Amino acid sequence: MSFNVWYGGEQVSLAKVGEAIRAADADVIGIQEADGNLDAIAEAAGMPYVDPRRRLLSRWPIFDSGAGERSEHGASPYSVTGLDRDAIHAWVMVRPGKVVAVANVHLSNEPSGTGLARDGRPLAEVLAAEQASRVVEATPLAALGRLAAEGTPVFLTGDFNTPSHHDWTEAVRRVRPEIPYAVAWPVTRLLEGAGLRDSYREAHPDPVNDPGFTWTPGTPHPIQPPGEGRDRIDYVLAGGRTETISSTIVGEPGGPDVDIAVSLWPSDHRAVVSTFRVIPIAAPPLIAVTPRRVEEGGRFLVRTYDPIGEDWTALIVRRGEPPAAALTGVREMPHSYQRAIPLSSHGLPPGDYDALLVGDDGGVLKRNAFTIAARGARPELAPLEGTVRAGAPIRVRWSGAPGDLRDWIGLYAAGETDVTRYLGFVYTEAAFAGEAVVVPDDEHQPLPPGDYELRLLHDETYVVLASARLEVVP
Repeated sequence: MSFNVWYGGEQVSLAKVGEAIRAADADVIGIQEADGNLDAIAEAAGMPYVDPRRRLLSRWPIFDSGAGERSEHGASPYSVTGLDRDAIHAWVMVRPGKVVAVANVHLSNEPSGTGLARDGRPLAEVLAAEQASRVVEATPLAALGRLAAEGTPVFLTGDFNTPSHHDWTEAVRRVRPEIPYAVAWPVTRLLEGAGLRDSYREAHPDPVNDPGFTWTPGTPHPIQPPGEGRDRIDYVLAGGRTETISSTIVGEPGGPDVDIAVSLWPSDHRAVVSTFRVIPIAAPPLIAVTPRRVEEGGRFLVRTYDPIGEDWTALIVRRGEPPAAALTGVREMPHSYQRAIPLSSHGLPPGDYDALLVGDDGGVLKRNAFTIAARGARPELAPLEGTVRAGAPIRVRWSGAPGDLRDWIGLYAAGETDVTRYLGFVYTEAAFAGEAVVVPDDEHQPLPPGDYELRLLHDETYVVLASARLEVVP
């Protein structure tokens, strides 16, 4: 299921978001716009497994395909915030020892290609805007096609903020006057060329009779802005050894092409739920720690899968240390006995740690990063230099952040009371602590001399977690 829940799922009702997921009988859900509420949405939907860095929910265990945190440096494209480019997907264990790859994405909504087209701008300008924004963001996702080419079942859910090249055809233009011309939308062409198939169009190949609009519904009151067009911009894409059985729209009662209705519908997007027949692959070595951030003295769960041998060993070490430096863990736990074990952080000082899956030869099969936070620790934020010259980089350091996907640092005029009037920002890349450079946006460069404020904000919301003052001088 792909479901944009509309700014945290609270614009109408968080309970209704859970009801929609339950009504769809979804097994794996890609959530967009969770805005700090991913765990609450999982609870409302009855989903036991959560991937906070990819905003995935599942009824089956989820394992990180990477090391549990981003290791690449610098800002990443919006589409893969907080992820290494070779670890965009998670592994979902749909059967014991068998997995499929799942990724989830939200592409930028500006500049709007559909808005430019409906405003009468030439096709070349529309395509140039797509290339400069969403195509750049979608390009890293093409790596999922390489997994699919190897036979791995791959799924990509998302709000792509762009129509499909299968939908804005000449035949559709003749029956939908709001479409000025046919467009071979480049994002969906790119991903299809990479080997990912559009499950809704596989199940409903005629875009004239089955448009499958996901933007925008009309409940609890008509929310389609004046002049806003209808489009299909939310997708469940599939590749590898997968066969599409069906694909349906979940939305408000009476909505076009809505097969599963929920009243009151809680989002400004309809959702898509697709059913597949798959041949999963054998799982690689896997280990996961839940939660990623453990309070000092608290409990955490280590879940593993070792495809080699009849038992498994999981050890806890300081970040980057070898198995010989283990501080706690379990050794030679029989597979038939249990696959997960709770451990305590009692006696472990605050800091960064790794959970290691260790092979019979003593080598590390897989690492998963987590952090132990000091009891009662609060987020902190500070500029590296309290006074900077106009045009100089604004460097910041933070610690104690929640580590949610789109925690961010905003730059404001000192004393600004309108939380939406930030002058520039940078994402923390889902890191609990780190350093970054905040760049003012184009219309505020260079910053004039004066007093400013840096704010650490939670998961693409305007909830301030910490703040610090900054002075810009000539």
